Amino acid sequence: MAEIYKDQTAPIKTKIFWAGEITNPDSSVHGTVFDITEDATLNPAIDPNIPLFTLLADKIETDNGTYQIVIPIEYCRRNRKFKIVWTYQIGGIEASHTYYTDVVTPYANLSDVWDDLNLGTDPSDPNYKTYHEVQMAEKYARKLIEIYTAQFFYLYDDVQIVYGSDADILPMPFKIYELHELYENDYLLVDNINHINNWIYNPIISESGFGLRVNRQNLVDNLTYTSNGLIPPSINDRGFNGAFKQDYRYQVQGRFGWSSVPDNVEEACIILIQQFFDKDKEWRNRYVKSISSFDMDFEFTEDAYKGTGNLYADQLLQPYVINGMLAF
Repeated sequence: MAEIYKDQTAPIKTKIFWAGEITNPDSSVHGTVFDITEDATLNPAIDPNIPLFTLLADKIETDNGTYQIVIPIEYCRRNRKFKIVWTYQIGGIEASHTYYTDVVTPYANLSDVWDDLNLGTDPSDPNYKTYHEVQMAEKYARKLIEIYTAQFFYLYDDVQIVYGSDADILPMPFKIYELHELYENDYLLVDNINHINNWIYNPIISESGFGLRVNRQNLVDNLTYTSNGLIPPSINDRGFNGAFKQDYRYQVQGRFGWSSVPDNVEEACIILIQQFFDKDKEWRNRYVKSISSFDMDFEFTEDAYKGTGNLYADQLLQPYVINGMLAF
């Protein structure tokens, strides 16, 4: 699946296959783009069935049956998901196929990649790398980082199910940036999008971002409700042992992840991009433990297969490994 970097734009290509061959269609090719991003904060909500726009595709003259469109940069200012429906005619038959692409946050600035790794921009340079080659290397590094740390270093909407422990803090398995809705055993406690609070607390995100907590100083008790002529919510009758009750099921809907890529993660990404271009990457990818020949003799340690494959990158990323973090 092709990717577009946030705040950039790039051609989205497709090939036309027909009867087992790559074929040039009889008609022009159009790409209709749909936004299928999940974003609970938008009003009106995104309708994934309504197209954003349709573009006339350009034919790549050097590649048979290959066409491309360029999504305008104003649609690439944040992480998004697009569905593209390509339409054309072959032999008088209307045909189409569907393709998906994401707007993603790179874990390293590409200018820094070129400078730090001394990559060339002139094809005559021995260290020359194309934009596509660097993009593939960054994707390789990004995926390794995500697998190793079990985190995504950008913002995304998600739903997590966690269970209370009779405490005023609810540990989260992933870093939360913004709370949208909170349910307790399917009962709506808080809806921050529509400014609804059926609880006696205003939950806030803990300092580390890996938990929700409550502040009892802002407690709204039954007396406050009755003095204002209101009926206290039934949830107030549970006592005051802990805001998040033992073994109660809490559904947390919100925006998770990181608002920016941490410095150590970016540095690790650049190191892993270099690893992508190293020749010995091919041996590590094949789980080769040792090689002996007339002019070389080397063996990889077991740790090479437990992390990213690079000791320094693993050390930089260690504080961000999710199961090694302390929540709250």
